[in-house]
Amino acid sequence: MTSLRARLVNLALPLLGIKRFFGEPEKMPERIAKLRRQKPIRPRAKWHRQFTIRENADRGFALVTIEPPGGHLPGAPHLLYLHGGGYVMDIAAVHWDAVADLCERLGASASVPLYPLAPEHKAADTLAQMRALYFDLATLHGAPNITVMGDSAGGGMSLALAQMLKAEGAPLPGSLVLYSPWLDASATAEGQRAIEERDRMLAVAGLEACGDMYRGELAIDDPRVSPLFGEFEGLPPMAIFSGTSDILLVDGRRLAQKLEQPGMPDHIYREYEDMFHVWMLLPIPEARRARDETVAFIQAHRTIA
Repeated sequence: MTSLRARLVNLALPLLGIKRFFGEPEKMPERIAKLRRQKPIRPRAKWHRQFTIRENADRGFALVTIEPPGGHLPGAPHLLYLHGGGYVMDIAAVHWDAVADLCERLGASASVPLYPLAPEHKAADTLAQMRALYFDLATLHGAPNITVMGDSAGGGMSLALAQMLKAEGAPLPGSLVLYSPWLDASATAEGQRAIEERDRMLAVAGLEACGDMYRGELAIDDPRVSPLFGEFEGLPPMAIFSGTSDILLVDGRRLAQKLEQPGMPDHIYREYEDMFHVWMLLPIPEARRARDETVAFIQAHRTIA
């Protein structure tokens, strides 16, 4: 049964204005311009007391590193977290809270790139920058100790990055974790519009607009933009979390169906009834349970380099 806190949060979601943002694509350019003028959100003071948090911009974008007191332990997990926001919106406070919570429970460190956003920057360039960052982290921590994970657009980028690494024979991360992943940027899947009415955060028209802004010269079904249409054989073990009140439910389901075929990587698929978009990040009991499963999954599929 859905918790009372989750039901209250779901009722309050329209107050955030995210549904309005995605539901009025014609107003996106002016709203994105306004977002760019806002002060960027960083981890709360609570997390600065519990971790060593550093930020640098040597790569042309901000990279925030979170480490346990005393520094990263050799062989400990390392999270490369790619945040959601339709490829056009910056990181939110709930992202920092979720990443820090996972680090605390795993004894892990994390790298959180505030990657270049669309429409100013496009998929091919952004993925190339994330690839370069991943290689540096793999050298530092050992690829098998890395979990590449993300939510929504960041979940799609995580899968696209893993597919790129596999295609070129590069060392792969130990696991992937995808929260409410956006995997088909065309937003044309059967069933999405039926869910749209009860989705209090996303709208199909907004996804179409964001996908078009992000893809640049790539086709909308290019796996770098829509990794659902890429190759899955040989990818790392994968954990996928979806909710039935999220229009991206159909993406999670289709990915899980593909992974059920013979020869596909080990995976778990968790579908939570009545849960909304990126509920895994929010202060509700269902999110705590999803992160419990995330911790167990990462621990079970980590091989010490």
